[in-house]
Amino acid sequence: MSYYLAAYDVEAIYPWWELGNQPYSADLYHNSVSYRGEHLQECLNGVAAVADVHRKLQLPATFFLVGELVEHAAAELRKILNYSLFDLQCHSYSHADLIQLQEQPDALKHELLDSKRLVEKTFGREVIGLTLPAGSVNGLRGQATLLRALRDAGYRYIRSVGLGPLNTIPAPLTQPFWYREDGFPEILEIGLHAWHDNVLSGQPFPIHWPPILPWGYPDRLPTTAFEMYAAYAPGIEYVADQNLTTYVPCFHPWSIYRVDRRALHIELLLTHARRRLTVVSCTEFYQIASTV
Repeated sequence: MSYYLAAYDVEAIYPWWELGNQPYSADLYHNSVSYRGEHLQECLNGVAAVADVHRKLQLPATFFLVGELVEHAAAELRKILNYSLFDLQCHSYSHADLIQLQEQPDALKHELLDSKRLVEKTFGREVIGLTLPAGSVNGLRGQATLLRALRDAGYRYIRSVGLGPLNTIPAPLTQPFWYREDGFPEILEIGLHAWHDNVLSGQPFPIHWPPILPWGYPDRLPTTAFEMYAAYAPGIEYVADQNLTTYVPCFHPWSIYRVDRRALHIELLLTHARRRLTVVSCTEFYQIASTV
């Protein structure tokens, strides 16, 4: 059986359009985002738009929450997301580069454990999943210190494979695996596929050429919901036809909202996906994978 994992990285708006062609970094992100005023409201509007689509279609989703955003908008996020249809997990505390923090135990604990506890306290639910900010080419293979910290903090699955060769976009269709070879057989890697939607809609980032996706690339930046849908939809058909296990596109509510305020491309993708694949949350998939 093949699965479409509906998941969203819920973080502050990253205003790349105001930053010129500066290459992305965790420090640039931290110094550029805002948790106040219009940017915060636009971020929350994006989360609400995505949530509304899932509630309309009655399809599950995982929202990976950055702790700082929860800290500044706990009441608003509870109002939008506190439904049984939604799976609420973690995206670090400040969107830091977790691989670089491996040798800073206190900082790493803050990013992993304090954020986990904050999400759990805010929503009254257990957190067992984390999305690595920005992603990595090889996931956390060979990163024993970080894997140990994740395990000890109570995480059981991660999404960390999210870049193509040489730290480029898009990401290949890496399928789920357990970190057995690294000595952590209890941690599942789910991974991310294809484009990060913020990059596909214009954020500067290195793009791999020639195309590494079996269905090629758009001939220009998508600017409408229908064009965004067209960029992701071939993955649904490819995964179904090849009988792969997962298709896990990378989406951010703030970026979705900038393309379409009703999140129409998400509705189109979900409607398509449920005809060919089984739509599940990340935690539901982890539970399925754990029984195989």
